[in-house]
Amino acid sequence: MLKLLLALLFLFTTPGCALMQEKAEPGTLPPPARINLVWQHADKPEVDMSRLDQVTGINVVSPCWYAIDRADGHINDKSVPGYVERAHAKKYRVWPLITNSFDENLTRTLLQDPAAQDEVIRQLLEQSAKHGFDGINLDFESIYEEDRDALTRFTQKITQALKQQNLTVSMDVTVPSSSGLWSRCFDRRALGAVVDYLMIMGYDQYVPSGHQAGPTAAYDWLEPKMQEIMTEVPANKLVLGLPLYMRLWSTDADGYTKGRTLSMPEAEQLITQKGVLESYHWEWQADKKLFFYTYQEDGLQYCFWQENAETLRYKADLASRYDLAGLATWRKGFETQDVWPVLAKKLRRDRE
Repeated sequence: MLKLLLALLFLFTTPGCALMQEKAEPGTLPPPARINLVWQHADKPEVDMSRLDQVTGINVVSPCWYAIDRADGHINDKSVPGYVERAHAKKYRVWPLITNSFDENLTRTLLQDPAAQDEVIRQLLEQSAKHGFDGINLDFESIYEEDRDALTRFTQKITQALKQQNLTVSMDVTVPSSSGLWSRCFDRRALGAVVDYLMIMGYDQYVPSGHQAGPTAAYDWLEPKMQEIMTEVPANKLVLGLPLYMRLWSTDADGYTKGRTLSMPEAEQLITQKGVLESYHWEWQADKKLFFYTYQEDGLQYCFWQENAETLRYKADLASRYDLAGLATWRKGFETQDVWPVLAKKLRRDRE
């Protein structure tokens, strides 16, 4: 009987015992030396990073769980119980993403209401304590240019609060452009001084709403954009976001162009299927460092600039060359598996 009591006492007092393990405290895992993050857009088995086999090189996962959906600061919560514990077991840090619902009017009202901002922060702290996050990824887009300074102040307010739980704070920003809602709304220099990392969305060079065919992220477009950003923000605070997708463009006889998102496996399938057409043509565009494909079918002219492991290798090289903080990819489920070893190699400190 004495041996049994001693055994039970040991079981319930030994650190790390399965019966005594608790959820990780917020901010348990600091950011890695080189960040290799992937965004998980949905709670689906085929993209659940907490349950899938460990992905080569990935050390941060960002599930898209939260959205500010009311001007009073209410957050729509899609968090998944147990996710963080499973992800930690695979050595992933977890930095859930929160958006402003990409609503410029909601955002303007929020940025003018300190109580609503406090409500956002309260919920983030509550969620972090509940799940044991390591960081938070802010994805605030579609914002009036006039609200630029208010956005910076709100970001500073969020960051100061999250640091109470030792959370890493990252923020997604677009590359510089003339667009107010899309780009000029970000004071990158000021934001870079506030958050731990700026995640540069190095994609969407051409988008369907523009009705003009073009690549998602040409190398000769991306490198100058990153060079411009580095005049405002130190390289060691920049994470380069790369696309795991492209767009298939179709143009009709009247010259009207539409685009739809194309994953890497879908692109490979198209290349196989359409390669038999007489109109099929492809070429390597050295300035863009992209493969270009075109063909005609059913009265429409189709084209796409392919992203694959080879094209991403060139863009990922920017992170090595400029000694950036790391890479991020949008999004899990769009890729072919050969991209992960390529990106991991580019982020090694002992890179060739």
